[in-house]
Formats: sequence, structure tokens, C-alpha cells
Amino acid sequence: MIKWKKLDFSLASVYIFAYILFLFISSEAMVLLEPKNYKNFFDGLWWSIVTATTVGYGDMVPHSETGKFLAVVIIIGGVIAVAVFTASVTTTLVEKKIFSQKGYKMLDSLENHLVICGFKTPRKEVLNSFKRHYQNNIVIIYPELAPELENLLQENDLKFAQGEYNDEVVLKNARIEKADKVMILNMHDEFADAKVLETVIVIRSLNPNVYIIAEINDPKYENYLIKSKCNEIIMSEEYNRFLLSKSITEPGMSKVVRNLLKTQNFHIKTKHDFTGKSYKEAFEDSLKRGEILLGIVENYITEAKLKKIVLTKLRFGGEVKKYQTLLNQIKKHEVQMEVKINPEDDTVIPEFAAIISMERNNG
Repeated sequence: MIKWKKLDFSLASVYIFAYILFLFISSEAMVLLEPKNYKNFFDGLWWSIVTATTVGYGDMVPHSETGKFLAVVIIIGGVIAVAVFTASVTTTLVEKKIFSQKGYKMLDSLENHLVICGFKTPRKEVLNSFKRHYQNNIVIIYPELAPELENLLQENDLKFAQGEYNDEVVLKNARIEKADKVMILNMHDEFADAKVLETVIVIRSLNPNVYIIAEINDPKYENYLIKSKCNEIIMSEEYNRFLLSKSITEPGMSKVVRNLLKTQNFHIKTKHDFTGKSYKEAFEDSLKRGEILLGIVENYITEAKLKKIVLTKLRFGGEVKKYQTLLNQIKKHEVQMEVKINPEDDTVIPEFAAIISMERNNG
């Protein structure tokens, strides 16, 4: 889409240049065709400009058939030239307003960035967490530049792609092909879940390796999203129902969950030395390091990363069969990420398992 705009601008420039050149040639031609009416080049140029702008003062008019034909061509060409020039200037001013005056940057060079489809005012600490991982390489897709969104973009130097997030052209403008992660927010409008599903399908067709997180309301869409290779599914209504019911049966549960979500000491870690150890051993070792082990996440690896491991093993040697088997299982959705909270003591932590831990706050 961006390349097409550049091509349009180039053709407009060529046309305007060619038309100006034609006006100069026509001016000289009228001097040669009708020397009595057009005594010098300036007279011819004056007539050409007046004719091109359709002002028509009438102080100079062609009398020959060739001169009249030139006037017709100049008038038609002038109307087109004015339209092309106006469109080019308008496009330039709009882009300048959006991407320069407002501080938004063009997205051409972005890669390994975060794309947020939809807009909900984020908590400050959540946004700071995003920025720690992606600096300012965050693109928000939304149909309109609302004042609240505009302030957020300016204050945090974020990027903006305008349009519906299920539109392939808009996703391409956000450089989805080069993105690292995508978060699709459910906007809770009509057919919101279907729109989220459609967006996942479009994104996956454009970028097979990007990590996709999607928010939905209706659990019936979960299976469709899994088949569409959505990596993570968040069901907001399910969490709300859980908190409401727990608040009745176990008062205070909502506060517990909220505090857990707020804490900055709660992490999923992929880099650890517990692979092959029992959960009890890992738990005790974690306590010595000032952390509390809460559980593990099995198969915490994406298809893209596992492919790289298989290719590396094939290239440099090593056992590859078990990795190929796991890769095929992930492709067929036979194996998925599985969270185990506080498993049995003798549970062995397998390869590609992440640990869920909470650092003790000694402050």
C-alpha cells in the first residue's frame, strides 16, 4: 500500500512536469503560428497560463484552427493538472499533519514490534511493561484518532495505523508481516468475536510465525481460534464470572486476584536450570533464591522456534527425532501449552517447560 502511494506521487510529478513543458512549447508555437496576435514569447506564455487556468481574460485569442486546437488541449490538460496537483498537496499535508506534527512516525522500517488491534486505555504500569520489551516499537490499530488515543500516542511516542483491524490493507500498513507479537482486543460491539476470529485468520496468512493473543467473550469461538493457530486466548467474560462467583463463596477472592495481577514480581520464566528435576527439588531451590515456585507451563515453545531448533540439529548434528515429533504434534494441534499450578512433588519438569514464580518482595 505504501509503495503504491509513492508510485502515484511519482506519476503526478511526471504529469505536471510534462504539462508545464507543453505550456512552454505551446507558447512558442503560438508566436510562430500567429505572429500578429502573439508578438513575443511572453505574450504566448501569458495566453497559455490564462487558458490553462480557465480564467480567459479574452485579451488574446487564437484565430487559426491549430491555435484553437492547442487551446482545447491546454484547457483539458489544465483541469487534469489542477486536480492532480491539489490531490498531491492534500495527501502531503495530511501525511505531514498525522506523522510529523502529531509526532507519529512512518512504519516502513518497523520489525519485531508489537501490534495492538483495538484501543482500550491501558494501565500505566501495563504500558510501561510493553515499552520495556518493545521500546517505542508499538503500533495501535484503530478506526479513528480519538483525543484520548492521540494523547497516548504523543506522550509515549507510539505508532498509529488508522482503520479496522480485520482489514488486510490496514494490517499491512502496520507491518504485520514483520511483527513479533499481536494483541487483538475485543471491542464488545456487534459480531466482535467473529471479527477477532477473522483478524486471526488474516494475520496468520500474512505472518505464519507471529505470536497472536486474542480476546473473546463467547467460549464457542475458542476451538475456532485454536484451529486458526491463535497462540493465546483470553476470555474476559469467563474471568468476570469466576470472580463474581468466587466473591460470593469465598469473599475477598477478587482482591486477591487483582493484587496478583498488579504485582510486578509475578513472572513466567523460560530460562532456568530445573529441566529434568522434580517439582519438589525446583520448589526448594527457588525458595533458597528468594522466589516462590507456583507451577510450570509445559510445551512453552512456538512452532517457529521449534522449527529453528530442528533445522539447527539437522545442520550441526544431534538428536532430532523427538523434536520433529513434537513439531508435528504442535502443527496438528495435538500438543498445546499446558499450565500446571502446584503439581505433585514428583512431577518431572520437562524440556520446553517454563516456570511460574513470584519473587519475594524484601522491601
